[in-house]
Formats: sequence, structure tokens, C-alpha cells
Amino acid sequence: MVIGFRHTGIIVADMDSSLRFYCDLLGMTVIQEFFDSSDYINTITGLKNGVAHFVKLKMSDNTVLELLQYPSHPTEKHNLSIINIGVCHIALRVDSVIEVYEKLLKYNIPVLSEPVLSSEGIAKVFFCLDPDSVRVEMVEMLDNK
Repeated sequence: MVIGFRHTGIIVADMDSSLRFYCDLLGMTVIQEFFDSSDYINTITGLKNGVAHFVKLKMSDNTVLELLQYPSHPTEKHNLSIINIGVCHIALRVDSVIEVYEKLLKYNIPVLSEPVLSSEGIAKVFFCLDPDSVRVEMVEMLDNK
């Protein structure tokens, strides 16, 4: 049985660009960085002669986001619709959705809309795109709901 949520992993094309987005703009902290070409990583990924670059990031609530790059096996970006089956976005809680929105605009980060009130009236929300066009939902919860 599942006992909790461990982390979310995102495959990235350029680790430096992704670190600028997630750390410099969104304030996450690097807690671990390493390369792995072991039998372990090749076994669990099904790769042959694979090399994985891992960077684990911590948010202020200790949630972990894992960025991975496979320099041994570069791939193409996929342009998936938001309604595509599978993981299509991550959602991050923020203190002020307006502050994050304005900061991302200042740094020319693509946003999909201005912040809007959720249909349930419990949050202000907007989506942006990270350097690999992963949809990142920014959520400010209202009244501790």
C-alpha cells in the first residue's frame, strides 16, 4: 500500500536552464546532484550504457522535485496537449500567485493566462511553461482551504 508521496521527476534537455527556472526564479534549493552510470540505473531504466544526471530540489515544505538529464541518450521534446493521457503538468503551491506571475513575466517565461480564481473559489491559479515546455501550475490557496 502507498504510504506517501516521495517526489516528481522531470526529464530535462538542459540542466542549467531548468535550474535557473526552478531555483533562481521559483526559489527551490539543490539538495543533491550526481551522475549515475551504474548497473542499477541501467537496470531500472532499461537503458544500455546509460548515464543519468540527477539534481534533487527541495521546496520550503520539504517536497522534492527531481530533475534528470540523460546525456548518453538525448531525446526530442514532445508537444503534448494538456488533455493528453499521462503526466502533463505539475502543480506548485505559492504564497502569492500575483508575485510569481509578475516575476515570470519579467523574465519572459511563457504563461498561459493571467491568474484566475478556480471554479470552486478556493484558489488563484495560472499555468506557465518551464524551459522544456512542461506545464507548471502555480496555485495560491485562499483562506487555508
